[in-house]
Amino acid sequence: MSNWIDKVTKANFLPGKDNSRFYVFSKQFNALVDKVNTLLGRGTVTQATSITTAVTLNKRSGIVTTVSSTLAANDEAEFTVNNSFVESDSVIILTGLYNGDSHVSLNVKSVADGSFVVVLANSGGAALNATVGVQFLVL
Repeated sequence: MSNWIDKVTKANFLPGKDNSRFYVFSKQFNALVDKVNTLLGRGTVTQATSITTAVTLNKRSGIVTTVSSTLAANDEAEFTVNNSFVESDSVIILTGLYNGDSHVSLNVKSVADGSFVVVLANSGGAALNATVGVQFLVL
C-alpha cells in the first residue's frame, strides 16, 4: 500500500497548536463540522454595513454572513470576529460558502483573547457579486 499521506495536498490538513498536522479530507471534514455544530449549537450573525465591519458572535461555531461584496479580483479585506470563547492560543478553523462569480478564500490573520481576524480574499478573475458565508469553529 502506498503512503497516502504523501498524496495529501496542503489544502487537506489543519495545523495543530504544536506544529503537528491533522489530515482530513473535505467530505469527512464537512461531516465533522456538521456534527460539532449540532453538539455545540451554531450561531449566526450578519455584517451591518461593509465587508470590513466587525461582528460579535459568542458561540464555539457559527456562520458570519458578509454584506454583498464587490471585492475586486485579486483583492482582500479583513474583519474582526469578537467571540468570548476565543483565547490567544485557540485554533480557528474556517470554511467558506460562496455562490457568486469568482473564487473566495479565507484565512485567519491573528487570534487574541476575545477575537480573531479573518482575511477574505478574492482569488478569482472577476469581482465578487454576492454575500460570503464564513463558517468558523473555535478549538
